[in-house]
Amino acid sequence: MRVGRARLAAAVSEAGGLGILGAGAWTGDELRAQISQVRQLTDKPFGVNIPVSLLRSLELADVVLERKVSVVTTSAGDPRRYTKALQRGGVFVIHVVPTVEHARKAQETGVDAIVAEGYESGGFVNLEGVTTFVLVPQVIEAVQLPVIAAGGIGNGRGLAAAVALGAVGVQVGTRFLASEESEVPPAYKHALLLARDTDTIVMRRERMARRDLKDELLARATLNLNTGGEKNETQSQLSGEKIWPTRSAGEVAGLIHEILPVKEIMVRMIQEARDILKGLGDFLPE
Repeated sequence: MRVGRARLAAAVSEAGGLGILGAGAWTGDELRAQISQVRQLTDKPFGVNIPVSLLRSLELADVVLERKVSVVTTSAGDPRRYTKALQRGGVFVIHVVPTVEHARKAQETGVDAIVAEGYESGGFVNLEGVTTFVLVPQVIEAVQLPVIAAGGIGNGRGLAAAVALGAVGVQVGTRFLASEESEVPPAYKHALLLARDTDTIVMRRERMARRDLKDELLARATLNLNTGGEKNETQSQLSGEKIWPTRSAGEVAGLIHEILPVKEIMVRMIQEARDILKGLGDFLPE
């Protein structure tokens, strides 16, 4: 959705995470350019996400191998399509799954790790409506692979909860939309700051579903930005008059209260999770 671009991915990797380039909307040449930009900004590992059901996914996989990217997350399709070829090229393959059955099939394919993504997440979501809190522990029981939790995680509480569920880490999307390094329009970030727990909606079609910000939130954000009755560029972005490829966000948008640098987001998240996990032993009786 042209959100996971070089500046954001590099900032996440520089801060100690694994930045991921979201390649789904790009041509092979565009992906090459983004990979080059990341490498100009950081020497840390980073990855590329490839939605395998896309017609151009083979081209994107070829670019990953050509440019020797070390990690790929595959999503939105059959993990059998590229896993072996990528692994032969030295790529660590992580597949994103929405259900336990998908996790089992991914393990049979031979992927190296799994992201279990719950219904709370932004963008494309699972049609079954399985939430992160119940999906992650069931996937962990079903497979013998590292499992990363995704969906509804945007602060240290979410990170601590994922660790308590047995996840080896978390995949975070929506919280990084409202970072200084995110290249989404300022109006989009402003809408996220105003979002409440009920300000996203799942739009369903026959074979897919996607979680977006509600029209009511965009209208509220537009009103909030109105300084004199005439629309400025920011207001036009919110009302849809300026083309932007996505309005997606997860339910965790309600927990976003400020725009911060990526490093600060991650430092706060990790420290908060550490403090919570240290105190859990005192919470439970002997």
